[in-house]
Amino acid sequence: MHTRKEKLRVEIYTTSHRILANLHIFEGARLTDIMQSRETQSFFALTDVEVYNLNTGEFLFRTDFVDINRNHIVLIRPVEVPGTAKEQPRSSL
Repeated sequence: MHTRKEKLRVEIYTTSHRILANLHIFEGARLTDIMQSRETQSFFALTDVEVYNLNTGEFLFRTDFVDINRNHIVLIRPVEVPGTAKEQPRSSL
């Protein structure tokens, strides 16, 4: 049985690297759902990966695929992809 997935562009920080990549999540899932899921106990599969040195910002490498051990993730956040951001309602102030 095949489960539909969607790509979520994320920025991941470890103690030594900053990683930009696509995280494949179940359709309709939130990032917090994936972080708390027992199905992803050890590793996250990432695609379209860019890795940078955290201290210098130097670009290190790009690759199609990498697995990252979730225990090495210090911070993870979704990244807005140009043209996909939802317009925020304006304040009436």
